[in-house]
Amino acid sequence: MRAIRQGLAAALIRKLAGNSIDVRLTRSPAGAPIVSAPGGWYLSLSSRDAHALIGVARQPIAVDREVIDDHAPLWDMLTPTEATSLRSLPAPVQPQTWLRRWTIKEAHAKLIGEPRRIRPEAIETVVIDPTHATATFEGTSRCWSRSTTDAIETVAQWSQP
Repeated sequence: MRAIRQGLAAALIRKLAGNSIDVRLTRSPAGAPIVSAPGGWYLSLSSRDAHALIGVARQPIAVDREVIDDHAPLWDMLTPTEATSLRSLPAPVQPQTWLRRWTIKEAHAKLIGEPRRIRPEAIETVVIDPTHATATFEGTSRCWSRSTTDAIETVAQWSQP
C-alpha cells in the first residue's frame, strides 16, 4: 500500500509541476515524505486501510485522516480549554467532535515535522466553524476539516505572521 500511495503522490506532483518533470520522493529521519525533486514542493500523506489523503502544495502542508467511530473521547489528550468545550456538547456528538480535534492536532504535529515528540495535550486547537480551525504549538497553523460518511480529514498549513 505504501508504494501505491507514493506512486499516486508522485503522479499528482508530476501533473501539477509539468508532465515531463522527474519526481523523486524520500523520507525525513522522522519518516515524513519529502519531495526531493522537483524543488519547491511539499507532500503529506495519511491513510487508513485502502483510503488515503494526499496533500501537495508549494508551501509546507500536513494532512491527517481518521476513521469515524463511537469511541469515547480521550480526555487526557485535550487541553483544559478543549475538554471544557467538548464536555459542553451533547454526549452523542462528543466522539466525532473529539476526533476532529484529534485530526487537527495530528496534522499540526506533522507540520512541525516530528509528531511523535509532541504530546497531544500540548497542542491547543480552536474550532472556528465546521470547516475551519487553528492549532498552536511551536507556531500556529490554519486547518481545514471535512467529514465524509466514514472519516474526518484535516489539512494544516502555517498561518501567516
